[in-house]
Amino acid sequence: MKNLKTYAVLAGTFLVGSFFPFVSAHAASAPAEGPLAQSISKTVKAQPGHFAVYAALSGYSPAVCLNCDDLINAASTIKLFVLDAAYDAFTKGTLHPQDTVTVHNRFHSLVGTGTFALDQKEDSYDPLYAQAGKPVPVSELLRVMIQYSSNLATNLMVEKLGVMPIRSVVKAQGLDGIVFGRMIEDFDANDKGIRNQVSARGLGAFLQKLDNGQIVGKAQSQSMVQIMLGQKFNDIIPPGLPAGTPVAHKTGWVHGVRNDAAIVTLPNGRHYILVVLTSGLPDEQAGIKVLNTLSSQTYAYFLKQTASAP
Repeated sequence: MKNLKTYAVLAGTFLVGSFFPFVSAHAASAPAEGPLAQSISKTVKAQPGHFAVYAALSGYSPAVCLNCDDLINAASTIKLFVLDAAYDAFTKGTLHPQDTVTVHNRFHSLVGTGTFALDQKEDSYDPLYAQAGKPVPVSELLRVMIQYSSNLATNLMVEKLGVMPIRSVVKAQGLDGIVFGRMIEDFDANDKGIRNQVSARGLGAFLQKLDNGQIVGKAQSQSMVQIMLGQKFNDIIPPGLPAGTPVAHKTGWVHGVRNDAAIVTLPNGRHYILVVLTSGLPDEQAGIKVLNTLSSQTYAYFLKQTASAP
């Protein structure tokens, strides 16, 4: 495999357990209006705010596709596609994990000639700001971008890769329902309608491909999953699961929005994909509790569904 040593380095850096095996689809999945879909619809029906949910066994059509084609503010789930584009660049040899980027906090807007800086108070990873002027390996930027949701690491990587090349990777992979618009906090671009948006189905399809080793390649997909297993923000999907359940996921939040997209491992080794997206939450903590319930319902359903399956 081209540049195999590149992926060996990253896999060694981020390995925290065995890789997810892919389970091929070999039977019809539950219908979109099946018992899980009905339970989830009932749970969110009277809740304030907008909810979109995609839930499916890995390799199967969704058992739940609630508002799943609605484009919603991606928040930090969009960082998955920066990670994706970085691995695509590793494969092409235009970027390497050991390459370094000098840390800075001044970026060019996608529109016009203006520049902007990130508000550190709005970021979730302070240590990177303390490294201003110092070189940091790409592998470390990718790790803190996903696991700590660092906005600064994200913008440094988007600057390195380029917005247009990231969009091209998303398009080439056939990832419908994913709109990569701009850097984090590029408000001039935002004011012109250039935004980062995702649908639950789009994120679900991405995670299906990732779990199947189809994002860039098998080794690259596995390495990305390993990074996601180290996620530090675990207040949405994980609380609805038994303690110790492996969850490879990426969260995202802005005002009124709480998102999570995950590959979850059942006790029998099977996997399922769960994506929960929200907007317009008047009480974000109350919204999170609803999402915890959706996670619990999904786990119980797929656990029972796969109990006697081969």
